[in-house]
Amino acid sequence: MSRPQFSREYRTYGEWLKAMPRNSRYAKEIIRKHQLFPDKSLNQLRKLRIGDYDLGKAGWEAITSQQKTERNKTLQILRSMRKGANLTQMAEKYGMNNKDIIRHLGRNLYKENGRWKVTKSDSLQVGMRFYDRNAGHITIVTRGSKDRSLIGEYFNAVNKTLKDGDTTRLKKFNGVKIADNAGNEHAFETRLDRLYEIEEAQVESEFQEIYAN
Repeated sequence: MSRPQFSREYRTYGEWLKAMPRNSRYAKEIIRKHQLFPDKSLNQLRKLRIGDYDLGKAGWEAITSQQKTERNKTLQILRSMRKGANLTQMAEKYGMNNKDIIRHLGRNLYKENGRWKVTKSDSLQVGMRFYDRNAGHITIVTRGSKDRSLIGEYFNAVNKTLKDGDTTRLKKFNGVKIADNAGNEHAFETRLDRLYEIEEAQVESEFQEIYAN
């Protein structure tokens, strides 16, 4: 089944793209919408509100459980693409299609010279576990790639420290705080005795859950 004519003046999207200057705000908007909905005509794309389909703008609490699972996957894809991975390969690896990935990553994913590329940083929200100096093991909603990277670096240091007891790698996190999506600040736990307590509590909780089932 062939696609309908793209517009009154242009038979296909490709013909329209060649004729239009791509640096205008209007052209960029149509190009972005076409990436999300390649089967729609120019008139349909004009009427679309991209904000209704761009999940990258949605906060963590505003999306469904299924969408949270998808966002976690797309963040892994985003991370891999920043290291040079291919979108198609990553989509296959995580069992997602390009359309859903585009919806979740929003403007953090774009085409340049026919190739999919990603931004160097993002402000996508996601829930992450955190060892808070006051509250212990909690989950916070992070505000972007900078915070995710710092938390990932922290847990890498924690895991090594719990194995060899060397706390020097945790010094860079002393007094450091991260603000969650609500603006609440959370300080990293760096005391070795407390880290052991938190880890032991998690292991005990896992055993209780196993025996309860």
